[in-house]
Amino acid sequence: MIIRAEIANYDVGWVLIDTGSSVNVIFADAFRGLGIADSMVNRQITPLLSFSGDLVQPVGSISLPIAFGVASRVTMTYDQFLIVDCPTTYNVIVGRTTLTRVKAHLSPHMLLMKFPTRNGTGVIRGDQLSPRTCYATALKSVACKPPIEAMSVQGLPNGSGPIDDPREETPTPVAQPAEELEMVILNEQYPYRCVKIGTTLDPNLRMQFIEFLRQQVEVFAWSYDDIT
Repeated sequence: MIIRAEIANYDVGWVLIDTGSSVNVIFADAFRGLGIADSMVNRQITPLLSFSGDLVQPVGSISLPIAFGVASRVTMTYDQFLIVDCPTTYNVIVGRTTLTRVKAHLSPHMLLMKFPTRNGTGVIRGDQLSPRTCYATALKSVACKPPIEAMSVQGLPNGSGPIDDPREETPTPVAQPAEELEMVILNEQYPYRCVKIGTTLDPNLRMQFIEFLRQQVEVFAWSYDDIT
């Protein structure tokens, strides 16, 4: 749902309401348009996990006032925003923290957001054209790239080559590791109960991942008897 909101006394459009985001994000171009001094930005910030699964290092964070509504039915709150410098069709992403602060109630089907104010219930309506425009702009400006996978299939036919003769013995393309894998035994009493994981994991994350797999060892099917 895309709306307009007042941020730091500026009327800002292309504001995405995202209940799946745990943080608020303001993108660098929109932040520079607010005219706020860089000295107000907190530079001590941890990386952010993006929608594509990549780690993004924010420029910093800042507390900003944000207001929703029109006329007398307006609600305002202060919240932290991460400043992210990356290509996007949005100016701001409003996450769960701000929505919780203003006690917002969303109806995605109706493109409607309601919230309590001192003068009654405030209402903001989205429109169908804005999301379509954002989507079309994103397709034009950002080249799609395939997700990084642990296994990738090599040598698959694309339909432009000659038709294979089924009488010929040709190897069938199979999935190949995209990185080096290591074998991890989940139960020392049963050495055959093992799995393969990537070798590029962070050491701390690797230990946590292995410990998690060992705790969940019973969910794996090691033989036909485990399935029945």
